[in-house]
Amino acid sequence: WYQRRVRKAVVSTQSTGFQHYFKRINLRMLAPVSGFRKLNVGTKNGSPTPSSNSSLKGTRLSLHSSLQQTSTGIQALDLVLGNGLNISSATLIIERDRGEYTPQFARHFISEGVSHGHTVVCCGERVRDWLETLPTPLQQNDSAHDTPDMGDDQLKIAWRYKRRIQARYSHSYDLSKHRDTSELGTCHVIPDNLPPAVILSQISDHITRSPDTVVRVLMDRPLFPTTDEPTLMRFHYQLRQLTSDTKNCVLLTTHPSCSLPAFHLTSLYNNCLAVSSLPRDKSSVYGDYHGVISLEKVDNMCAFTSPTPDMSDRFFKVQRKKFIVEKMHLPPDLGETVSRSSAGGCGGGGGGGGAVDF
Repeated sequence: WYQRRVRKAVVSTQSTGFQHYFKRINLRMLAPVSGFRKLNVGTKNGSPTPSSNSSLKGTRLSLHSSLQQTSTGIQALDLVLGNGLNISSATLIIERDRGEYTPQFARHFISEGVSHGHTVVCCGERVRDWLETLPTPLQQNDSAHDTPDMGDDQLKIAWRYKRRIQARYSHSYDLSKHRDTSELGTCHVIPDNLPPAVILSQISDHITRSPDTVVRVLMDRPLFPTTDEPTLMRFHYQLRQLTSDTKNCVLLTTHPSCSLPAFHLTSLYNNCLAVSSLPRDKSSVYGDYHGVISLEKVDNMCAFTSPTPDMSDRFFKVQRKKFIVEKMHLPPDLGETVSRSSAGGCGGGGGGGGAVDF
């Protein structure tokens, strides 16, 4: 019906300009439309091209914007930050108290980059010790959420999706086992005693030499123990300017005695987390947890809607093999002895003699 109407309008119109206009409408509107996105967009002959963001290993498109995202190495933390870290974003971890649990976040961040073959650039006084104690990723058959291995005879119809199904976005790690140092070929350490301009220059060189992969930049307490506020602010501004339009993600930690106001730092970074340790008191409500993560800022980049994340605190605990991040909730009240039927609930009859009668 639509074709007949358009062709009738073209035939009835005498002007050549109108005929050309209606023909263009006919060609555009009658083109086949598919609800599926092609997998070879940004690829050449089915293989990824270096110039395409969709070919970056260890990334996926954000659910809230068109940006690429990569994992922090902690799946529960990815959910808090909008399913991961956006490419060209920077995350600030503010250490409070002693800062003894901040290395857990940094180790997972580095180990996730090593698992995906990302270029990891580290700078700080503690990064060499962290590289020797990186957690080992669990094997696919050790995790219940992993995809089972598929033979060559499966996925005959949707065979193009096989590569995407087998690709893993984030990993689970075993803290009791450490990575072999031979796997750290993509990790580069910058001495922390260099001038700020030299540190930024070396970071820029690593980003330039890795145009086809994600560059993970880890800065552990940069320029500590410098107390000159103009020098520190200039370094943070130059770091953000350097990494704001490249394929990288930055994780930076600050010392508890940092002289810069927290407001100045949080305004520069996209995500800001404050990590505090809890006293080890078994009689306390927080006796099962080692620390708390306070979400100071979670940015929603390249989106028209305002960010609406759940900004409630998260609690974490370090077990022998796992680093667990959970949302605190009250336990169910099982001390109530009045049943629903005696209280005049909507259940109607049924007398139930349990503690709680559903």
